[in-house]
Amino acid sequence: MFTCQGLTYPAAHVTLDPQVLRETLVDYLVRTLWALVVIIVAILVARAIRGVAVRALTRHRAHANVTVLLGNLTQLAVILLGILVVLAIYTQGAFGWILTSFSVIGLVVGLSLQDILRNFFAGMWILVERPFRIGDTVEVDGHTGVVQEISFRTMQLRTEDGRQVVVPNATLMTSSVVNLTRYPTRSARLSVTLPADEASADVAELLRDALAGLEAIVTDPAPAVMLRGVAEGKARYDLTVWGRDRETARSAAIGAVRARFPEWEVQGA
Repeated sequence: MFTCQGLTYPAAHVTLDPQVLRETLVDYLVRTLWALVVIIVAILVARAIRGVAVRALTRHRAHANVTVLLGNLTQLAVILLGILVVLAIYTQGAFGWILTSFSVIGLVVGLSLQDILRNFFAGMWILVERPFRIGDTVEVDGHTGVVQEISFRTMQLRTEDGRQVVVPNATLMTSSVVNLTRYPTRSARLSVTLPADEASADVAELLRDALAGLEAIVTDPAPAVMLRGVAEGKARYDLTVWGRDRETARSAAIGAVRARFPEWEVQGA
């Protein structure tokens, strides 16, 4: 009994329906069992996927740090998916609201950190694909230098005059990158002009013979000779040679051709 404004009312008694209580306990017990199954499956699948990812990246000769990082990220992604499934099991109708809240938070964080995330994922791509490595000479965004360091956010170059250039990894995804050391040889082109009456099918062989034995010029690929045209009593040929140093190969070729055919005009193209 309780009194309010001089009036007396009987006390309310709260009773629990045993049937409802039993159904509620059974429902949550079933949900818990399903949640445990999801957690166990998620852990097993996460470990399996991580192992597959690490083995695939190792075969691809990806950077060791990237191999570990991506393996952990794939494992974490599967576990987070399992957590979302567990939340869905327990919350049911409220899960949509929870998922929407996480999506909004993720969108806000992504927008605020978009530059950092763009550089980060670009760095992972570079370390996985490895279009260039430390020690390579590359040209990117108007800068040419030797790659000193590749991190998840930037790449550092050392130029010929000793300057350090820090290039954001996102720039490497949107700009052309020229790897100057991927292939060991460089081409050099020469222009050879001779009297038209001396032009014949043997000119290419004569030029190759003149270049034979030069250390500065490689034989694979072989020197290429192409007739560019005949005009005003002169025939002009383009001679392309390959060497580990372009200028050295060009100078050696000019000297050899001039020594063998002093009457011909030879100059760098």
